[in-house]
Amino acid sequence: METDEIKYPVGSSLKDLVSYGISGLVVLDKASQTVIKTPLSDDCEDALARERDIYARLTERGGHPGILRYHGTITTKLHQRWTMQIAEALAFVHSAGVVHGDLTCHNVFLDGELNAKLADFAGSSLDGSGLLVCVAASHEYPGPTMSTQGDTFAFGSVLYEIVTGDSPFKGLPDGEIENRYKKGQFADTSSLGKMGVIIRNCWLGKYNGFDPLLRDLKGNLMLITPGR
Repeated sequence: METDEIKYPVGSSLKDLVSYGISGLVVLDKASQTVIKTPLSDDCEDALARERDIYARLTERGGHPGILRYHGTITTKLHQRWTMQIAEALAFVHSAGVVHGDLTCHNVFLDGELNAKLADFAGSSLDGSGLLVCVAASHEYPGPTMSTQGDTFAFGSVLYEIVTGDSPFKGLPDGEIENRYKKGQFADTSSLGKMGVIIRNCWLGKYNGFDPLLRDLKGNLMLITPGR
């Protein structure tokens, strides 16, 4: 498998790689000293689900010093924190006259406290200058990419990837994805609840900048955060 084809968990990269096999990719989260395993492809989902169930049962029985301890999947609450942090960072970026233009999960990193950090402005627009990079087809706005709406559209795809673990229309050729977007056809978000509504609103251009998007996120995240 080519290095540029490997899909790392959000905030991870080649430097964090521990190993990979026929069912999944294993990386080390240095902040928590925890290994994270994700499927290499959709075909591996069943195998990883079986492995997860086995680890969960062994952990329920007290675990064993000779077996890795299972800590569960990345939590919804953590997803929500990253969502807010990325959106707040983008609101600040836009207030400074910058359009990111290459917003994907590959350009979001995690610090030692598992806080999301937006990065990579090498191809970004500054005060209306042209973009020097093209965003991935799954995150590309079917209109002027050098715009606030271009970044809000891409944010919708980032949010979709954070919540589902996959980019929109994963596996389809770039040309097919671009054609679907031009026709107003987007990935199904009906199973994602209020997050799904926000994602779709990003894709449909319902937000005039990140300030109204942030207000929508804050209102809806309070409704779906456990214990609030």
